[in-house]
Amino acid sequence: MRVDQVDRISKLPDHVLLKILGELCTEEAVQTSILSKRWEGVWKQMPFLNFDMRKTIEFEKSDLADRSHDHIAQLITKVINNHDGYLDCCKIKHFSIQSKDGTVETWIRTLTHVKHTKYLALFNIRSRRWRPGHVLYLSPNTFSHPALISLFLFRYDLEFAHAFNNCHNLITLRLEKICAEVGVFNTILASCPSLKWLVLDITWFSERGCLKIHNNNLKLLHLACTYIDCIDVSAPLLEIFSINCTFVTRDNFLLAAPRILEFSKNSWVAAEYMPHISYNISCYAQGNQSSGHEYTVRSYAYYLRCFTSFAVNVDLMNQKEVYMLKEVLDAWGGDVRKLEIFFKHNNVCKEEGESSNDGAPKKKGEYFNLKADIRVKEVWMYNFNGLNKGELWLASRFVMQGTMLKKLMIKTSSIYANNKLEIKVAMDKLMELPKGNEELSIEFY
Repeated sequence: MRVDQVDRISKLPDHVLLKILGELCTEEAVQTSILSKRWEGVWKQMPFLNFDMRKTIEFEKSDLADRSHDHIAQLITKVINNHDGYLDCCKIKHFSIQSKDGTVETWIRTLTHVKHTKYLALFNIRSRRWRPGHVLYLSPNTFSHPALISLFLFRYDLEFAHAFNNCHNLITLRLEKICAEVGVFNTILASCPSLKWLVLDITWFSERGCLKIHNNNLKLLHLACTYIDCIDVSAPLLEIFSINCTFVTRDNFLLAAPRILEFSKNSWVAAEYMPHISYNISCYAQGNQSSGHEYTVRSYAYYLRCFTSFAVNVDLMNQKEVYMLKEVLDAWGGDVRKLEIFFKHNNVCKEEGESSNDGAPKKKGEYFNLKADIRVKEVWMYNFNGLNKGELWLASRFVMQGTMLKKLMIKTSSIYANNKLEIKVAMDKLMELPKGNEELSIEFY
């Protein structure tokens, strides 16, 4: 069989070649320069760079490790400097030595001031010969460049907060496996007033003090931490809140977030602690979903699976919110101990003069079936009115699909007390449905 050796790929336009390179790691993309002159500089136009020093050296071999680290770090520096234009994203996984010798700070300065990188992620690698003392040494205002809008730091110790001075530019901040004094964290958070998405998985050098998260723009907050005296959260726009701190009680946790508390107050005053997520599903004019939803079901999906309790506030008269509910439940999956659904009756997306339906499905299956891998022990529904066909349809899905293991609890809305007959009819319909799980109990109160 004769093989055609004509190189047709190299004749493709740059934007197509960049899509091909996008499927490769940065090291492989750079190596395409040796294929031909046509490929020589294509990688320099890539919108992102991704470096992982674990893939390039045998880092567990201690005898030559430091020299190997230096060599690879120099190559990373060279690639960054040789890249043309600006970068959308850069991710670097490095060793502790690069934090101590100034290499990481050099990378950050080049990536922000020269490459105008928008999304930056830095990971401190823990090798087999890892030993404590991985402090990230940085100069004041390191992360304050206006081009940088998203920062992810993983596994560092922070002694000072001055690298975050004047960080009005940051919209997203993820600090995971970070250790510092509580005062350092408070200063960092106060220096980032524009944050909309904040993910904290942190520990302290000392357990004394109060963690303060006061932000008027915050939409999403995930908090996991070791014991601390007190946590104080004030976020008037907060719509997505998850917390996994086993020491939290009604006495040491303060939450001022009206969009969360209006439907999930019981979760924060209960005597029994349970890792919990609260999500106030909302969209705005013309049906646009909230800015945090895409982040929740894509970038945030990993955290969803770590929780077994979920409270959601949704308007079933709004088809967009119904679809958003399906997306977040699909992203969650797994075993769920308790799912609370609060029904809104205000149709927040409807503009003046705009018509709306009663939430009823136009055809069978219009709402959704839950994914087969989600199993819910208990579902609690609040503000059920018996008039909204969408609410009845959703309840029937839970009953018939077999995803509920123990019980469905439905609290009828006091607003519709005059419609007792309609509510009773809805109850009877649910009780007569074939159950996907014979052990399921249905109760109204």
